[in-house]
Amino acid sequence: MTQRAVFLDRDGTINRMVYNPDFGLVDSPANPSEFELLPGVGEAIRAINQMDFLAVVVSNQPGVAKGKFTHQLLEEMTKKMHQELAKKDGVLDAVYYCLHHPDACVEQYRVKCNCRKPQPGLLVKAAQELDIDLRQSYMIGDGITDIMAGQVAGVTTLLVGSRKCYICDEFSRKNVQFDYIVKDLPQAVKIIHSIKTRSAEIPA
Repeated sequence: MTQRAVFLDRDGTINRMVYNPDFGLVDSPANPSEFELLPGVGEAIRAINQMDFLAVVVSNQPGVAKGKFTHQLLEEMTKKMHQELAKKDGVLDAVYYCLHHPDACVEQYRVKCNCRKPQPGLLVKAAQELDIDLRQSYMIGDGITDIMAGQVAGVTTLLVGSRKCYICDEFSRKNVQFDYIVKDLPQAVKIIHSIKTRSAEIPA
């Protein structure tokens, strides 16, 4: 029997972005001390669990390839993510990372892959390994690459963001259309719950 899933981007959706003074930009956390869940995320993932969806992280993490942090630090951040979510009884069923980047300074990661979003490879791999029906699943993320990956994979997409003109213009230029736009992960999960409830009320 196939399962349904809510695919989740990580940085900016589950946890806060951080300012990196070494690189002069806002970026993903580079160590566990910088990793902090956004408000309401633990409760939102618990709600996903309670709706009988798999909660699956699909995230581009090229920091190792770029020399920004080590494999060990990435594993420690992932461990902290699980621990912080568990405090709110939220459980991730799986975590899939793409470690590649075209400008990687580590040669083994400087490859053209099908798992780096906007490619749908992470979602497809998860669907194959976890027996997920993509047509009945969702993608939540704060970037255009998340929505593009979800669109190609055939899932319903929810953009964490705003309707600012430059954002909508960028989506229009790339011919990408999100299904819903939300302010944060908790609101996205409420919409999924509403869709699920309406579907259950439709007579067979």
